[in-house]
Amino acid sequence: MAMIISEVDRQPDALEFDVTIVAVGYERRCRWIYEQCDIKAKSLVIGLEFGFLMEGSYATNRRYFEGKKAVQFINGLSPSSATDIGNLIDKTGAPKTPIKILVDISSMSRLMIANVVRGLQHAAYERTIDLAVAYAPSKFTGPYDVAPIRHAGPVAPWLAGWATRPDKPLGTIFGLGCEPNQALGALQTLEPDNAWAFYPKGIDRAFDKAMGDANQHLEDIFDVTRFDYEITRPSVARGRLEALLNSLEASFRLIVVPFGPKIFAWAAIATIVFSGRNNVGVWSFSSGDRAQPTDRDAEGAVIWHNLVIDPPEIALPELDEMSA
Repeated sequence: MAMIISEVDRQPDALEFDVTIVAVGYERRCRWIYEQCDIKAKSLVIGLEFGFLMEGSYATNRRYFEGKKAVQFINGLSPSSATDIGNLIDKTGAPKTPIKILVDISSMSRLMIANVVRGLQHAAYERTIDLAVAYAPSKFTGPYDVAPIRHAGPVAPWLAGWATRPDKPLGTIFGLGCEPNQALGALQTLEPDNAWAFYPKGIDRAFDKAMGDANQHLEDIFDVTRFDYEITRPSVARGRLEALLNSLEASFRLIVVPFGPKIFAWAAIATIVFSGRNNVGVWSFSSGDRAQPTDRDAEGAVIWHNLVIDPPEIALPELDEMSA
């Protein structure tokens, strides 16, 4: 398995990368970091499309990235996405040499983030990756509408979590967000023996209040152990999550449900994939096609999570084998 050997929460000294990976969807945020930070890709831009919802700012985003050097558009949600991302990175630069990559997760779905992480895992098979993850939180415009849960399941088939001891009690780790009662509904669906929740502190007091209101009854109904984290310090949140996984996985079957800011989804999926925790699941709960697409603006801040990822000490199976 690839290994995270260092991480820091600050903007890189230079914003020129060998490869950049971005979402190309309906949100203006898809290109906001690129424009505001004057990002440069020396060799390749990988534009991940959704294959649907080609409305809002999609056409403008597509034209913007078409104007960049060596852009490659692919479907970011297909079963082959992770393999495609890994292969494109493999073909960039000299083999087995370090590579510098930017991933902008601002407008990515959780499945898209998972595919990127798995593609990076493949690309780190024989080379060191100097990785910068950028996240522009959306401008908070008011409480979210209540929507029933219509989809519940693994973010991707390979994140279902395969427990070697199905007789162990079930433990769930939640990241919380502003979706009213969604975490409560997920807890009622999963019925875990124990639960732990990560409460985000954002950069907008209105967001923090809405998050508290959306989850105000959670601890009244379930015995939940609370962890607070700052979205501006993803390495601290990731380290705390990894320590929690280390302390629990011998005693529990574990499922992580990353509601809330996408930086937590990134931290959770990256931790589980890069540490080879095939026994830990990552699940999503959503209203499915009942959710209304909203072209959200960036709040104005950019949160950075920079990591150095080293190749594994032993050979990894090919992605196609892992999907079997």
